[in-house]
Amino acid sequence: MPADEGQAKTASSVRGRIKEQKAALIQEEILIAAARLIASRGFRAVTVDDISAEMGFTKSIVYYYLKNKNEILWRIFEKIDETYANGLDDALAAGGSPVEQMANVMRMHCMNVLIHLDWATIYNRDFNELTEAQRAKVQENRRHYNARIQSLYEEGVRRGVFQDAPSVIAVSCLIGACNWPYTWFNPKGKLTAEEIAEGYSRQLIHGVLQKA
Repeated sequence: MPADEGQAKTASSVRGRIKEQKAALIQEEILIAAARLIASRGFRAVTVDDISAEMGFTKSIVYYYLKNKNEILWRIFEKIDETYANGLDDALAAGGSPVEQMANVMRMHCMNVLIHLDWATIYNRDFNELTEAQRAKVQENRRHYNARIQSLYEEGVRRGVFQDAPSVIAVSCLIGACNWPYTWFNPKGKLTAEEIAEGYSRQLIHGVLQKA
């Protein structure tokens, strides 16, 4: 291959990567702005015009990167599920006893709720705005996420450290409690997100420990 042809291909590859990175960055900005508006007003009350105005873009730019409002909502749900799944990977990879791992999981889940209040609002309120196929995928992701935590709980039961209760009930209670702070948390309040997540983790773990 001639040198100039190889250089041209390299330059084209670099331009392609730069274009992809730019597109990913703009899409991320669109999703952040959209999540903020949707959490505040509700999905149906927000238009693409609103989202573009929030960003100082024209509507055509939003449509260039995301084809419609449903895709925007769907991408927000995808991002939420991916973030929680990755957080669970990290919490479990840290190792330790079932009690330590469960504490890490509760802390991670609660922190994600607290630092992404817009996401938590949308995830708990706007699920029915998705298409049937999208709802099925979200439910599948939720089942997989909960099943991994249920397996951890069952391991704790086998080791005699967690109460012998159906894991689906125990984990539903734990995750449900961690989800709830999105309704009342004030980032400017007396307690930081870290303090709340740590407090929830301690209290929830105490509630499922096997009594001596």
